[in-house]
Amino acid sequence: MLRVRLEYAHPWTNHAGMYLARERGYYAEHGLDVEFSSGDFFRGDPAYLLARGEVDIALVRLNQLLFHQQGESSLVSFAVMNQCQIGGIITNTSTGIHRFRDLEGKRVCIPMGVKRLYTELRQAVEQDGGDFSKLVTIDPGEWEPDIRSVERGKFDAFINVAWWEPYQGSLPFDQLVVLPFADDVAPHHSYYVSVRREMLDRNPELVRHFADATSRGYALAREDPAAAVHALQPALCHIDPDVLRASLDAVTPSWFDDHGNWGVANLDMVRSYTSWMAQHGHLSVPEERALRAIDSGCVTNALLPNRHDSMPKPLVLEDVG
Repeated sequence: MLRVRLEYAHPWTNHAGMYLARERGYYAEHGLDVEFSSGDFFRGDPAYLLARGEVDIALVRLNQLLFHQQGESSLVSFAVMNQCQIGGIITNTSTGIHRFRDLEGKRVCIPMGVKRLYTELRQAVEQDGGDFSKLVTIDPGEWEPDIRSVERGKFDAFINVAWWEPYQGSLPFDQLVVLPFADDVAPHHSYYVSVRREMLDRNPELVRHFADATSRGYALAREDPAAAVHALQPALCHIDPDVLRASLDAVTPSWFDDHGNWGVANLDMVRSYTSWMAQHGHLSVPEERALRAIDSGCVTNALLPNRHDSMPKPLVLEDVG
C-alpha cells in the first residue's frame, strides 16, 4: 500500500489526475496500490506525517518542505501541483468589488489570520492603487469560508482557493467575482509532491513510477474532463457534478507548464518565492539555509517523465550520523 496524504481536509478537483490515474489502473500497471487520505491536522500537518513515516507521499507547502531538512527524514519534492499559486479574493457582483482597490472599506476575511496572506493582499491592493489601511480584515478562527459567507452577508469578500470555494454557493456562476493573486504578487507553486529522502534513496524507481502514472492521469483529466469528474465523484459524493466541472475547468490550466508538462518545478521561481518569504518574515528557516537546501536538490524534476535532470545525491553516512 502506497499511502498518499493530500494537503487539505478533503479531496478537491486539484487532485483529479491522481484519482483518475487510480481509476484507470495507471498506478496498478506499475504494481502500485495507492491510497489517498485527507483529514484534520490532529497528528500534524502532511509534512510532519511524511517526515515521521506515517505516509509515503504528501502534498506540502514550500515552507513546510524547507523546514523538514534533517538527514534521512528530509523531504524531497519530485513534482509540483500547480504552476501558479491558487489563492485570491472571492466575492460576487452584489458587493461592487471588481478589482483589488475596490476592497477599500469592505469586510475581508483572511482564513486563520495567515500572515502571509495579509502581506499578499496588501501588495495586491497597493499595486492596484488602493489603500490597504482602509480594508476591514477579519480572522474567522479555524473556519475557512466559502462563497456562502458572502451570500449570507458575513463578509464582503474573503481569501481562499480561487478554483474551489467560489463554486460552493447558491447563485449562478456568472455572478462570481474572483481576483486571483496569480502572477501579480509573490508568484509560486502551490503544493509540492514530496517523499522522504530515505525513501527516494532506497527506491527511486517507485517514485518515478508514481510520477509517471500521475502525469498520465493529469494529461487524461485535461483531455477528458467528464472522466475526471466521474473519478472524483465517489470521494466527493456530496458535491454537485456541475460544481466539480466548473472548478475543474478553472484549475486545469494551472497544472501544466508552457510545454504542456505536468509537475515541472520552476527552480528560479522556487528561489525567488523563498527570498520573498524571507524578506517579509514568513520563512520557517534562515534564508541561507533554505536556498542551500534548494541548491542541494530538495526540489527536483529528475523523477518526472522525459526529464534528464541530475538526481539529488544520496545521503552519505556522515550526513545521516
